[in-house]
Amino acid sequence: MTTCTFPCLLCSKIYDTKKKLQSHERTKHKNNKSIPHYHILDKPSEEILSFYRDAIIIRLKSSLGFNRHSIGKKHIVIDAFPESVFLSLFENENSFKYIPSQRKYQCILEGAVGGEILKSILKYDQVIFRENKNTSTKGYILLEDNDGQYKLTFIWRQKEWKENDRLFLTGILSINFITNSGGFINDEENQILPSVQESSSNGNHILHTINKYNVSSILTQSNNNNVQIYNKPRYRYILPYSQFKNISLNNK
Repeated sequence: MTTCTFPCLLCSKIYDTKKKLQSHERTKHKNNKSIPHYHILDKPSEEILSFYRDAIIIRLKSSLGFNRHSIGKKHIVIDAFPESVFLSLFENENSFKYIPSQRKYQCILEGAVGGEILKSILKYDQVIFRENKNTSTKGYILLEDNDGQYKLTFIWRQKEWKENDRLFLTGILSINFITNSGGFINDEENQILPSVQESSSNGNHILHTINKYNVSSILTQSNNNNVQIYNKPRYRYILPYSQFKNISLNNK
């Protein structure tokens, strides 16, 4: 009877169960960036990279909407996504890691900084939002608000299919993130609005400045009546923002 063994591809350890191997990887190689088979992967051309960048952009943008039913947690799956493309796009990021026993890669982008990184990776500055000028609303990927920062997680894993003594392999890209929707004000004149810490008149919404979404910095602030003056478009939640508080805590 042949005994199965499960060697760690990152060190000399050998285990008798896959569960023990995975526990070892989580403990000793938690943030591993080494890829033992890296040398056998072909570097994709810029044309191929552009094609898959577009695929990600289209799927992200299509998940953004302008009403109450389009907000919340989102999970996108892109089939037949090449391993080499994922590496070319994400391997240089600080949060990138590889789990050999699962043939799985992960990269997490977080907060406003993560949004800027995503724009750079995909080479498109408007990837994180979608605007409807007819209704003055905008759907966007929620990355940061008054409650904290939110994560945009990219995961690549290898999928197997066995049939007729053949092994079929493909790659799957999964993307997890949170979306929100808001109205926007686009007056040319300066606007005097309540501080971002104050509730609006109905008590259910909070005015919130999103600096990374083409919103100007504060011009002046009055010490007498606690108002802030802006001279560029400003965004306001059209939904109670408190529903994201628990999501924010879960993502930390």
